[in-house]
Amino acid sequence: MHAPENAVAVIGVALRVPGAADPDTFWDNVVRGHVALPGALADGTLGVGGIDRFDRFDAELFGMTPTQAAVTDPQQRVITEVAWEALEDAGVDTARDPGRVGVFLGCGDSGYRHRYVETDPTLSRAAGRQQISLGNDKDYLATSLAFRLGFTGPALTVQTACSTSLVAVHVAIRSLLTYECDLAIAGGVTVQLPPGAGYTHHEGDVVSPDGRCRPFTRGSRGTVPSSGAGVVVLRRAEEAGRGTRAVLLGSAVNNDGADRMSLVAPSPRGQAAVLEEALEVAGRKPEDIGFIETHGTGTELGDQVELAALAQVYGDAAQPCALGAVKAGIGHTDTASGVVGLIKTVLAVQHAVIPPVPAQPGDGPDVPLGSDRFRLPREAVPWPGERTRYAAVSSFGLGGTNAHVILAEPPVPAETFEPATAWPGRGLAVLSAAGPEALERTAARLATAVREGTGPVSEVLGTLWHGRRRLPHRWACPVEAADEASARAALADALESASVLAKAVSEPSVAVLLPGQGVTLAGTGRQLLAADSDFAREWGDTRALVRACGGPDLEGCWTWPADDPRWLRTDLVQPLLFSLELALLHGLRRRGVTPSVLLGHSIGELVAATWAGVFSEEDGATAAVERGRLMSLAPAGAMTAVLAGEDTARELAEGVPVDVCAVNAADTVVLGGAAEHIARVEERCRARGVKVRRLHTAHAFHSRSMAEAAEAFTDVVGTLTLHAPRERVLSNVTGAPLEAAQATDPAYWGRQLRGTVRFADAVETLLGASPGVVLEAGPGRTFASQLRRATRGAQHRPVIAELLGDGTRDEATVHLAALGSAWAAGCATDALVTPPAGPARIPGYAFADTRHWTAAGPDGHPAPSAAPGTATARPEQPGHDAAAGPAPDGPGADGPGAGETPALLAALWQESFGGPAIRPDDNFFELGGTSLQAAQLISVVNDQLLVEVRLQDLYEHSTFGDFATLVEELLRERDDAHLLELLAEIEAQGEGEGLA
Repeated sequence: MHAPENAVAVIGVALRVPGAADPDTFWDNVVRGHVALPGALADGTLGVGGIDRFDRFDAELFGMTPTQAAVTDPQQRVITEVAWEALEDAGVDTARDPGRVGVFLGCGDSGYRHRYVETDPTLSRAAGRQQISLGNDKDYLATSLAFRLGFTGPALTVQTACSTSLVAVHVAIRSLLTYECDLAIAGGVTVQLPPGAGYTHHEGDVVSPDGRCRPFTRGSRGTVPSSGAGVVVLRRAEEAGRGTRAVLLGSAVNNDGADRMSLVAPSPRGQAAVLEEALEVAGRKPEDIGFIETHGTGTELGDQVELAALAQVYGDAAQPCALGAVKAGIGHTDTASGVVGLIKTVLAVQHAVIPPVPAQPGDGPDVPLGSDRFRLPREAVPWPGERTRYAAVSSFGLGGTNAHVILAEPPVPAETFEPATAWPGRGLAVLSAAGPEALERTAARLATAVREGTGPVSEVLGTLWHGRRRLPHRWACPVEAADEASARAALADALESASVLAKAVSEPSVAVLLPGQGVTLAGTGRQLLAADSDFAREWGDTRALVRACGGPDLEGCWTWPADDPRWLRTDLVQPLLFSLELALLHGLRRRGVTPSVLLGHSIGELVAATWAGVFSEEDGATAAVERGRLMSLAPAGAMTAVLAGEDTARELAEGVPVDVCAVNAADTVVLGGAAEHIARVEERCRARGVKVRRLHTAHAFHSRSMAEAAEAFTDVVGTLTLHAPRERVLSNVTGAPLEAAQATDPAYWGRQLRGTVRFADAVETLLGASPGVVLEAGPGRTFASQLRRATRGAQHRPVIAELLGDGTRDEATVHLAALGSAWAAGCATDALVTPPAGPARIPGYAFADTRHWTAAGPDGHPAPSAAPGTATARPEQPGHDAAAGPAPDGPGADGPGAGETPALLAALWQESFGGPAIRPDDNFFELGGTSLQAAQLISVVNDQLLVEVRLQDLYEHSTFGDFATLVEELLRERDDAHLLELLAEIEAQGEGEGLA
């Protein structure tokens, strides 16, 4: 089928229900008829359905402090994580996805605040009334998620009892179709409290007497309460693409009104009306529907009324129709039940399977279903192949609000999706997380799934790049393989060893190193040309610039053999380096990487100046061609790299007519001169045990032999138009930033050709600017390696990478790795990975397994010690012995003694945040503190220490050390005698009023 107009696609699903925490496990349980309810418990009560992670939460990921998380209703926490999982299932990063995201959620009764938070005086004092309300009132369920994830569409809390989440889906559909939002998150959550506790059946209850839910069977007498959560991600069908799981064709909502016995009694007429309206909106007939997921609570009256309404609307058709009831397997998840039933039905139409209603020991026979077309399947069966898969879902709320949704199988793609491969035979794997440990957990889960999976690796890579939120701690690794099996193994291996490559910062400064002559060039660019057609075009353009100004034809230079004599021709090599490095800079800009600092070596400085606008590209090409030509006319010579300091190199060359051509590092100096003179110096070096390396050049650049070329080049530059640099260029002559007066002086460029290259000084200047990323844009890895050595052990270490490498690895893979490293550091690199045809269904983010609860445990008793592998939400106060009993109610009404104030303030800060112990340099706002939290902390400090700290004081003294110092000063200035007099007066007034 093709998606009709005004249809809405389900593109992502996520849930937590008894027995399952992901859609795949849930669907497997449904298909095999698994019942996940505990039944009778050892204490004689009946079990409530429970879910995973009801007391766990990844506060770091969602920007909450441990104390904020601990005072927040677990329903709010659970739905936040489930919504994140649903977006990952949809393959949507809402931070990059255009359009507005709407949120439509509901939750169950919140007993957490009264049962747990308000019975913990320390936590209540630390959080304050307003923060507790924000974390527990239903009003903030949708808006808090919108805040946490940055959504700007409508954020509505929907509450209609049991039908809440399906009504939320209906509202979301309307919002999408009226263009209030472009993506919608809809669902619901209920967490039964206290978790793990059972219930007792009483005659007349709606709950089951045996802990089992048996919809549409004789003798069924009730449902089983359960915790649960579910979220669907919706998009207008025509915009949904290939990730569609199912299509929602129409929905309706109504209320039973007064046509019933009581507020909580159902009405067959009201239910029938909503079914008819939904069919009409969807444009379908009753006979089209092959499966109906019922409300099916297992209560005798509820089931009878629902079957009557179904028979009235759907019963006269001839085609068979199966009925489903998810509550038989997981119980009644209350406000989440509608969306859970919808998710089950979405999976059914997607997988073309009619799911069963589980048969359970103690079941009676099926009740009459009201129509011969209805059947209650007890085993999963294939959906009849000759029929389009249409289905329906019902959810009826206690109080009379009814909802019904019509859906269909996902549409058939209009055409085959064959995206161009960005890097043939290669791909980039990326991950990001809120912290290093989370990244490693996520990578480990994904590695297992990749090894066991069968889907294309390219779809996995595309999903990781395009369909995951970009978080601060990042990892990137190229994957190179000749076939799918090798790619899968390579990706899994890389993931198993993944660790944080960099912590991304917004718009990191990028420095680019541009090598000069003397590097190995044979074969350079060949593999990148084959892999990146845009680079091929860009290098073609810069080679054309060289030809246009009378320079050499460099076509095919990447095929010249290593022993080709052309590699010794300066008039060829310098224009070649100019064209190659300028093309690489264009490639960086195309990928979203913008250099802010450029450091070129010799001819590389000319490239840097051209990029920075000192020369136009045409004039830069002219300068490069003339520079190479003039230098090639100089006498033959040789150059050698001496692995020693400048003073040692000069000492070894003393008395020999050679020059210091370059100081590349503290331990690397290049000497140049006539070949026989260089040979003499090399002999001296070997005799002293100093290593030397002869460079592959035909001349002694930057030596006395270049004097004539320098003078002529000054004249050439004098004919060109020069400008001040737009970006920072570091000077070879001084090692400092190139000044406008230097850049626009032709004589400077003559000195630059002749004089010593002060590259080591320039590197020191570069590192002093603390760049976030350093890329070597040219052949080899000499200078990148030098920077790695220079920054070893430094407090600030930039990400350093080469764009081409030294030929020991595939050039295109090295280039991809460098761009991935830039992305990991925070660069807005783009188009590195081909979009997937649809999102790969792969494991998502591995949330932290951190317990966030009040001092009372989930059973209402004091919390036991944390189990291995878990963390407490709020560690004990500093200096407090947990074995000695509860912490004191406050720092003390009697006031602190000498030296106690910092410890007492640390205790208050600790209460406010939770988490690790407070340190003097901890900043209130960097710890995640908010203005609301600040006001509460100031109130507590003033109340406990009897001082008058203002809110502004915390803003101005935001580190703990500064704040503690301020409070100590206020305490010293306090007039305690006057304070005692006031207290005495207050007490006396109270006694007088009592006598009166």
